[in-house]
Amino acid sequence: MSKVIQIAANAVNAKLYNASREISREVSNLLSYRVSGAEHSAAFKAQRWDGRSTFYDFKTGLFPAGFVHLVLQHLRQKGHTVQLVRKPFPAPQGPKNPKVDNFPENPDYAYQLETVNKLVKHGQMVAQVATGGGKSRICRLAVARIARMSLFITTRGVLMHQMKDAFEETTGRKVGVLGDGEWTPRRSVNVGMVQTLMSRLKIDEDATGAKLQRQIEVRNKTIKFLSMVEFVILEEAHEAGGNSYYEILRHCKNAHYRLSLTATPFMKDDEEANMRLMACSGPVGIRISEKFLIDRGILARPYFKYVELGPPAMLHRLLPWKDAYKVGIVENEMRNRHIVWEAERAAQNNMPVMILVQQKKHGETLKKLLKERRISSEFIYGKHEQEERKEALQRLGSGKISVLIGSTILDVGVDVPAVGLVILAGGGKAEVALRQRIGRGLRRKKSGPNIALIVDFVDPGNTHLRKHARERRRIVESTDGFNEGILGKNEDFNFTELGLAA
Repeated sequence: MSKVIQIAANAVNAKLYNASREISREVSNLLSYRVSGAEHSAAFKAQRWDGRSTFYDFKTGLFPAGFVHLVLQHLRQKGHTVQLVRKPFPAPQGPKNPKVDNFPENPDYAYQLETVNKLVKHGQMVAQVATGGGKSRICRLAVARIARMSLFITTRGVLMHQMKDAFEETTGRKVGVLGDGEWTPRRSVNVGMVQTLMSRLKIDEDATGAKLQRQIEVRNKTIKFLSMVEFVILEEAHEAGGNSYYEILRHCKNAHYRLSLTATPFMKDDEEANMRLMACSGPVGIRISEKFLIDRGILARPYFKYVELGPPAMLHRLLPWKDAYKVGIVENEMRNRHIVWEAERAAQNNMPVMILVQQKKHGETLKKLLKERRISSEFIYGKHEQEERKEALQRLGSGKISVLIGSTILDVGVDVPAVGLVILAGGGKAEVALRQRIGRGLRRKKSGPNIALIVDFVDPGNTHLRKHARERRRIVESTDGFNEGILGKNEDFNFTELGLAA
């Protein structure tokens, strides 16, 4: 009779018991990944190493607790008898249906509480929620339901402050802040930045004397704080693949509840980064797609127009990307004037417009062209403080300005008003950023048709720009809910037919 394999797990680690070498090898392979850059190592070139590593420790049988479900499912599918041994999760201390705002219950948003209920059941999970699905509200519901010492962590200060305000509004209590030069931890709810936490955990190799002692004291205090946290939330968790998130969560030994929120999990080219996300917070527990949200009217229905213009004379096919970007996008007069034309037409139909760029110079050029056409606009970019960004967004929403030009600071962590037209002026190919930028226009419209118009460019004339444009279109074409609204070649938005004409 074969032995019963046991998996013992706590909040951080799991351990395999009664496993043969063959089964251990299976688990090791299951939790293996291709090491980025391995092909450049001497061992790989000499064929002494296959370029892979694993999260499974063959000697001790240990692996990160986030993989428990994956290992359990794999071994059972192989016909093995497996028993999971772990203490029950600490019971949630908040109400089963917490009230976090003044909005009446709406069955269209039932998935938000369903996400929290799944978290309570499974303890660790990734919630794959499309941009616009209310990830911040899910955070508030989860904190109110679990009602234990909580930590929300992010890489961006604007997100941290936004969630601080949201949690304080929900709980009516002060929230601890661990970032932006502040360290005021609390026993209830905390918000923090990865960069701050990592800097406090770090000991400089060359530190000596009082400096070394100070760093040790700071590290110990940080570890003590992390060990007290019972619920961790990773916002924009597609970034959790980096070592920083992973190392921070290794110290959260009592955080049996872990929730990663992202629209785009496991989408990195780096296998190790994808594996680290699961190691931190477990597998995907719920998926809320763009189509799901669009069909319920939670998001506006998008229509995509791809503009093809002739390339500028100085743009050559083999021009390096940096030079091509400057000539073909930032300083492309025909393209920029078309952007302004699209914005002017939408503004004439009383549609708020958002133009998204990647470089400051590009934004300044477009603002100048809009001014020439007497179109009221503002440009916000990296140097602007959170309050300035918020005020600019409010002016767009109230109609005080017609167009808001924004850099990558608008990709995440901002409460965007109902925008009618989004112009993807900045090019690029990153899927996460593209979905976030499209999402800027998908907020439900309170009046008129629940529709969003998206303008992008084909960008011919250079191998790099053309390839990036094709990748952006491929992402849209492969997304249910987006692909139904792609206009044909040379087709234009019909404002009257869509009910958008002034």
